[in-house]
Amino acid sequence: MQVLSRKGMYCRVTEIQFDHTKKDEIVTMLEGFRGSMMALPGIQSVCTIETGEGKITSFAVYDTQENFNTASAEVMKIMGGFAAYFTAPPVGKEGATMFYLSTQS
Repeated sequence: MQVLSRKGMYCRVTEIQFDHTKKDEIVTMLEGFRGSMMALPGIQSVCTIETGEGKITSFAVYDTQENFNTASAEVMKIMGGFAAYFTAPPVGKEGATMFYLSTQS
């Protein structure tokens, strides 16, 4: 296991409430956007977890804040595709990475 402290890495955590009856459609849409997400400048990873019925939290890690900012317009387009499923506005938080652990070399 490798423990890294990477200067410049930048993350966004987004909490989303959605119509739980549409979960399969959301998963299908996420898969459909896989290529677009992988093409985001500086993207390192995206992980979306189900935290409760109708609740998900998504974590996006970028190599730098600059690339995060550059990707923002495309991310807004992707998020816009999901807006019909939201039951409340998404709540996002972002910031520079303080600690990062990865098993990837």
